Amino acid sequence: MAKHRLRVLSLFTGGGGLDIGLEMAGLDTVMCVDHDPESCATIRHNRPEWSVFEGDVREFQPEGEFDLVVGGPPCQGFSTAGKGNPDDPRNFLWREYFRIVEQTRPKALLLENVAGMANAKNKHHLDEFISHLNLLGYQVEVGILNAADFGVPQARKRLFVLAGLGWKPHLPTKKKGAQHVSAAEAIGDLINNPNAPNHEPNQHAEHVVARWKNLKEGEVDPNYRRGRIYSDRPSPTIRAGGGFGPKGDHLAGFHPPIHYTLPRQLTVRESARIQSFPDSWVFKGSKTAQGRQVGNAVPPLLGRAVGESLKKGLVSFLEENSGRKSGT
Repeated sequence: MAKHRLRVLSLFTGGGGLDIGLEMAGLDTVMCVDHDPESCATIRHNRPEWSVFEGDVREFQPEGEFDLVVGGPPCQGFSTAGKGNPDDPRNFLWREYFRIVEQTRPKALLLENVAGMANAKNKHHLDEFISHLNLLGYQVEVGILNAADFGVPQARKRLFVLAGLGWKPHLPTKKKGAQHVSAAEAIGDLINNPNAPNHEPNQHAEHVVARWKNLKEGEVDPNYRRGRIYSDRPSPTIRAGGGFGPKGDHLAGFHPPIHYTLPRQLTVRESARIQSFPDSWVFKGSKTAQGRQVGNAVPPLLGRAVGESLKKGLVSFLEENSGRKSGT
């Protein structure tokens, strides 16, 4: 097993946060699937050796064998941050995820989504998914993890479904004595590093800048419903976009929280740092597209923790079964 690299098929790859984390854990992403051209451009730029299927997941037909299938189907319909429309057609894309699992029969799988997928109005999707997995012989573990407990400078709770074919994986647990990482620790040096990639600040209107100068840490601008983050604690969740204008209208573009010192919103790079992306990972596309990729991503350090736990269980299972087959 030491020489066997575990091959990963990544669905709904987006900006690649989960895949970077799995890479940190020693897993090999070999195929990515996403419909968004700008996300695919990001993946191709940073990892040209990864194969990319750019198109509708419903048209993707997997070829070859994979040890793991991973991914986070679109979550807008499950999210408590938006309208949470139960009839949103994206709510049903987990069925495409399951179709691919059924076709490839990986040794393990990982599905990530917003915690709202486990809410009463959405839980039937989760229950149906787990039921289908059980019928295929998968043993399942489900839980909600907070990224801040795994070195990510952000309070971000996400649902994880892990499953093993003939074995049961386990979610990672917070290490005893582990301290949360503050926003200032994560992004403080970027104030004096204007040349970092994806680090172009927005030019806000003068009246907005004047108002934000008076905001204290933790205070929210009622006009834009956006708050100044605390410097000494993890940031609130970085979201993919939206937000609201002074008239209550939904805003287009990327609108992260306000910097703890400066009278502006966080840049894409600062938001990426809050998500635990390395600076070497460069986002492609418009600033809105970059922000969407950052906000939708699984924080890499959280992905690494889950990946390490999943890999440990899978390697142990494979080695145990290899010993049984050889008669040891």
